[in-house]
Amino acid sequence: MIKKITRLFITSSLIFSISHVQFPPPAHSFFDSIGETIKLKTAQASSDSEGESNDQDLWKKYKQYKKYKNYKKYKKYKEQYAFKSKAERQDYKNKYKLYKSNKKKYAQYYSQYIRYRNYKNKYSKYSKYKKYSKYNKSRYKKYGSSKYKNGYDRYEAGRKNQTVSSSTSGSLGPDIKVGILSFDKSYAKDHAMTIKANTSYSIKDKNSNTIATVSGSTEAKVKYASSGKVRVYGDGFDSTVDDYVDFVAASGSNNDMIFDVEPKSFDDYRGRIQVRYSDNSDKLWAINILPLEHYTWGMGEITGTGDMGYNRVMTVVYRTYGYWKIQYSTKYAKDGFTVDATAGNQIYYGYDWETSHSRIQSAAEDTRGKIVKYKGDVAITPYSSSTDGRTRSWKERWGSSNYPYCKSVDDPYGKVSGAGSIAGNHMVGLSARGALVLAGDHGWDYEKILKYYYTGIDIVQEY
Repeated sequence: MIKKITRLFITSSLIFSISHVQFPPPAHSFFDSIGETIKLKTAQASSDSEGESNDQDLWKKYKQYKKYKNYKKYKKYKEQYAFKSKAERQDYKNKYKLYKSNKKKYAQYYSQYIRYRNYKNKYSKYSKYKKYSKYNKSRYKKYGSSKYKNGYDRYEAGRKNQTVSSSTSGSLGPDIKVGILSFDKSYAKDHAMTIKANTSYSIKDKNSNTIATVSGSTEAKVKYASSGKVRVYGDGFDSTVDDYVDFVAASGSNNDMIFDVEPKSFDDYRGRIQVRYSDNSDKLWAINILPLEHYTWGMGEITGTGDMGYNRVMTVVYRTYGYWKIQYSTKYAKDGFTVDATAGNQIYYGYDWETSHSRIQSAAEDTRGKIVKYKGDVAITPYSSSTDGRTRSWKERWGSSNYPYCKSVDDPYGKVSGAGSIAGNHMVGLSARGALVLAGDHGWDYEKILKYYYTGIDIVQEY
């Protein structure tokens, strides 16, 4: 299929932009001396992830402020209402009950009633925050400002708008929702997205009511109707429904379900497809919903032709980024998905790439379920194509000290002349060229490479 598209290609120190040119699906960017494709990767350097991580930072710090505030209340109420002994507390409790049972008869116990009520409703309520004593420091007070509160609210709103579902596929991991195609609303009124499959499938509305069950070869077309509704139609069915339609395996087993989504350069996708209208972006979106492992099989960041150690490195990093997005992403929550399929997040080509680049799947299976963590939390794992001889720390590049595992390290392995002048080549975290050289020329395994570029991390079997 021929598409009008903008794509970037890099060769060592040169970068070319081919914009709005008609061309078939890309043959790939360039091959270095080892024979593996290395593409420009912006990942967390993008405004998307950087903005998300900033709001996540504000969210975390405002939570620290809330712990500080609750501990302060605990201390205050302890001083005002706590009792010196169990015997004293029991005495006040008995008089509290007597006064409550007959206020006129036991009026002399009013002060004891008030004291015990305050103890019960204030001190007892906040006594659970005794464990937050480490937050009793003045530096946490500043995190209560509107800057942190607004970031906290934005982040919470995004998380509420995003439904994170778990795959029933066990070791295939949680489901991820990938935005693979979008039409502007005005375009989507006159032009349809077309769906068909490799076997029988069902079309359902947002309440899981079945609109139609058809053979795999039957085409279903989806357009934007009006007022937030979408129209789905084909041979023997035509319905207009609220918000979105789901395309699922008629058998109920989606792991081997392959949907063809047109118009797309890479048009085959494993799992489920949802077509939804988003009033947030005013677009009609096609969304691929599938387990994280299957998402990793379709990674378009590499061709898989290099050393298998390098392929394993890249599948772990790719999976980790996807997992981080599932856990924390809010960027596309109002649009109904987790990541998009472009270099703005990370490139995903789906089942077409999975079948034509099978060494990626092999590497993913070798590292199944493994992600990068730092001190128990899933790490953001930025990576770029090459460096000028050293990587950059997160703080040096983007100003935040909250990612101490992204330190600057020497990188003679990934050194390329002019790497620092390549647009978008942030040089933070993993150097893809360096990883390729370390695996292919020096025999390093994927864990050693990851721990070289990300300081103090653990590689964890998450599922």
